[in-house]
Amino acid sequence: MTGLDCNILVQLAFQDHPANLAAIAAVKAEVANGNALLVPSLVINEFLHAVTDAKRFNPPLTITEALDWIEGFLRNSAAKIPDTSAASSQQTLQWIRKFNLGRKRILDTHLVAILHSAGARRLMTSNPADFAVFGLFEVISP
Repeated sequence: MTGLDCNILVQLAFQDHPANLAAIAAVKAEVANGNALLVPSLVINEFLHAVTDAKRFNPPLTITEALDWIEGFLRNSAAKIPDTSAASSQQTLQWIRKFNLGRKRILDTHLVAILHSAGARRLMTSNPADFAVFGLFEVISP
């Protein structure tokens, strides 16, 4: 199973993004290799927030376009939404303390905890350094 970071979804959603083709190829390769694509609800929410932000994208997606895109992506049989559990929330708190992480690392830590508890062993992201401290995943950076 391969977890997807929000930045990968953004790259997939915007055809004019410089990393669009590389992200498409990487996701297709994961699916072709039989890997489920794990997209936690926090990544879905972050995606909706990011792609509709006019300060980040010109033009941004409308909320309807963003919803249509993510719903279409999630219709792919390889896409799965792993559950957030009490255990993954507790693990998030433990790792923040263990690795002495600050407030800007909370969401990434929670993402790691959810993916790890769901059985992911790979993570696709454009920010591999953000996840190195955990040492849990084979990181794919298209």
